[in-house]
Amino acid sequence: MQLASAQPTPEQQKQAEEAQKKAMEMMKDNPQFKEALKMMEGAEEEMKQERMQKQAEEEKRQKDAANDHLKEFYWRNKVASDTQGKFSDWSWGEVEIGYQDGKGKMQADGTYPYENYVIVGGIDANGQVQLNLPSNVVADRTISTGFFPQMHEVLNDDVNYSNPEAPFLWSGYSLDILKGGKKIGHLYSGNSERTTHNLASPANMKYGDEGYLLYWAYAAEACKATYSKDDHAVRILEGEIEKTVEQYTRVDLNFKPGWNLVKIEVNGNHSIGNRTRWKWKTYTTVSEMPGDAKYYFKYD
Repeated sequence: MQLASAQPTPEQQKQAEEAQKKAMEMMKDNPQFKEALKMMEGAEEEMKQERMQKQAEEEKRQKDAANDHLKEFYWRNKVASDTQGKFSDWSWGEVEIGYQDGKGKMQADGTYPYENYVIVGGIDANGQVQLNLPSNVVADRTISTGFFPQMHEVLNDDVNYSNPEAPFLWSGYSLDILKGGKKIGHLYSGNSERTTHNLASPANMKYGDEGYLLYWAYAAEACKATYSKDDHAVRILEGEIEKTVEQYTRVDLNFKPGWNLVKIEVNGNHSIGNRTRWKWKTYTTVSEMPGDAKYYFKYD
């Protein structure tokens, strides 16, 4: 037969706790115990600092890797000229610059027949860009239906046009580069490889990399186009982060008869997750290429 172990009485339990408390107090006054405690606390703080340093290093590594990936993405198959329109690393020889006139049928390789291009300039063997915009232009749309593609946050119906029936030609955000009668890539202009890409790509127009994109548009008659919206609150979801931000759009375009250089510019941005979204986006016409503008050739 097993006997149950005796349980301490409440008085015995109290005496044991008091004895333990006295022992701890005596240990706290012991110099050796104090030194050991100090060493333990120091070791714990050192481990904490090491963990924080490793975490900071990992976060930096991930951030650098993300930046390297974005840099590679935006510069993939792309070279930039200087601000004088000259490519220093040009290796494609003499090429032509043009735009597709909209009449040709796309071929199996994704290009159009050469005869369906309007040639507007070229790049010589040394990489110098020269534009010679033609005066005999077929403007097949009106400005009120042809200026703002639906990919924009601005719709044509919301813009005030002083001459909405002015014949208009918009050939896209880039010009085509032709070699031997075949398209080999696109020519963009602006001051940022990221912004020129983003503003010309439907999927990326929402991003807020600051800078501007330039492109040519033809109006047969003078026309002003204006639009502004200041209280534009937008709910944005980036990954698992949802945020409401203010985005402001200004359109102040003054088209003159002939070719016009249009500038779309992003100023300021909102940080959402690991991406940015634009804060201000403005559309203006400029009389000449800005001093910091470059050409960007994205080759196929």
